[in-house]
Amino acid sequence: MENNYFKKWLLTLLPEIFGATELEYGYILDNGRAGILGTIDTLDATAASKAPKPGAETIASHSGHTLYLMELFSAYSNGETPQADWPGSWKNQSVDPASWSELRTKLRARYEEILDFVSKREEWNEDVTASSMILLGHCAYHLGEIKQLYSSTAQ
Repeated sequence: MENNYFKKWLLTLLPEIFGATELEYGYILDNGRAGILGTIDTLDATAASKAPKPGAETIASHSGHTLYLMELFSAYSNGETPQADWPGSWKNQSVDPASWSELRTKLRARYEEILDFVSKREEWNEDVTASSMILLGHCAYHLGEIKQLYSSTAQ
């Protein structure tokens, strides 16, 4: 596989997974706004903090966990080797309006940084390729979880 094909499709699918494109139809989702950012931007803090049952994860906690994964990806991409704190990445069960706005802003900013990194990247060694695929898959998984919770908050 040529690197330019990998990069092309990563730059196509990341915006779709994050709901940051104006495409009428998507490859994975119904449209370009149906991804993570497009979905969570339609919710207030109360809806983002609503758990389907006591102790269950919320849209806020999935969003915080996704941000944490993106921060790890960025750190590793910059040659750092941070110590992962997976349990701590789920701490945002409940958010108030200010913290919900801040979390969404951080997610969007980190998404833009990652998109910039991918756009500028010329060398795609195995580590960078694997971590990019892990990022895409992991974010797609949490998008699915967010969509399931979104459906339950709309009822």
